[in-house]
Amino acid sequence: MAFVPTGTVLMGSESNQPDEKPSHYVSLTEYFVDVYEVHIWHWEKVASWAEANGYQFSDSVKQRKDGPWWYQDTSSLIFPMNMVNWYDAVKWCNARSELEGRIPVYYEDANQTTVYRSGEHNLTSQNVNWTGSGYRLPTEAEWERAARGNSPSSSQDYSWGNSFLNGAMANYSLSGDEFDDASTPVGYYNGGQKIVFNDNSRGGESTSPSNVVNGFGLYDITGNVSEWCWDWYDSSWYDDPSSRLQDTRGPEYGQLADTQPRRIAKGGNYKSFSESDPANSLRIANRACWRPDLAARFRGLRCVRGNYDDPLWVTAVAHGHFPNWYFLDWFGYYYKSDYTWVFHGDFGWIYPNGKGSYDNWLYFQGHGWLWTNRYCYPYFYSSVDSNWYKYDLTGTELGWFEKSTDQSRFRWGRVYDR
Repeated sequence: MAFVPTGTVLMGSESNQPDEKPSHYVSLTEYFVDVYEVHIWHWEKVASWAEANGYQFSDSVKQRKDGPWWYQDTSSLIFPMNMVNWYDAVKWCNARSELEGRIPVYYEDANQTTVYRSGEHNLTSQNVNWTGSGYRLPTEAEWERAARGNSPSSSQDYSWGNSFLNGAMANYSLSGDEFDDASTPVGYYNGGQKIVFNDNSRGGESTSPSNVVNGFGLYDITGNVSEWCWDWYDSSWYDDPSSRLQDTRGPEYGQLADTQPRRIAKGGNYKSFSESDPANSLRIANRACWRPDLAARFRGLRCVRGNYDDPLWVTAVAHGHFPNWYFLDWFGYYYKSDYTWVFHGDFGWIYPNGKGSYDNWLYFQGHGWLWTNRYCYPYFYSSVDSNWYKYDLTGTELGWFEKSTDQSRFRWGRVYDR
């Protein structure tokens, strides 16, 4: 993920659509944002775990469009995920958090006790742990700040400025790429893009391709698929003084006059930029919106997360009958002593350090520091010799590790007692 520092962004435009007026500044707290739109392979990796752990997604995600069969450069799954409605996008963010060992941020209730894993709930700001470490959709203001890159105070139309848009710079309708009229692989416009057709490409086929990465290192800000945001849509929201508050999160559900409330989606897509579209939805300031239950092949997501950390192994559950014993669903049982060391059921005495279940360093007296987390366990990375090791979960003796490069074995756990 790319880091977006604390700062301000100029939102809206005085020269285009009524709902973009008045342009105004918003201050935002620092956060991280995905470099690429969430691609199909990543979606499937998280969703398969999620569905085995109580999550439910809409049937529409099964109707997604993969990359074309003839594409051989990488994979037909390294294309943006699509056919995702807003509810599924939010639930997937929660699942991504839980799979990686982060605390999810979306909840069904305002007390934030029931993690949002199924159904279609019109969440409000009270349903979100905004200072959690987990993944979420960007607010409209966060999306615009990330999109504007190194020029957050500029009213530029695109992340590279106001220069003329051509097919070598983004994937829009008939932009001339090999995949017209469909999505391109995420990060396709990295200097190796091929623009071969001239229908509506505006000269892109005769332009030397360049790396169209924005000032924060992000790709596909313009075009490819539109990206869901957190905010509800209100055409007069920019007239409301609350739209200028620091870290504004848009209007509340109860404020909306629309009988069919819609959520914001930003960035335009491969269907955008017809000659008859005066709004030009590819512009950063454009405020496209859709009903949250509607999915489309030209709509996907990009995640953000706040710059917050969880306490180490914060999700561990106390063992009711044995004081100071805890159970961590991916790591097993351990005893927390009054000192800094813990006793693990498999490893014996180890010294833990780190954050949540996503950045865990363990000191083994027989070797030194090893790194692991929920996502990669039982694999460990050694800072001593820069190698990966797999913990042997099948052996009759506890504490054995196998080196990935040559399968040599070492017993670092259950060797020393304290």
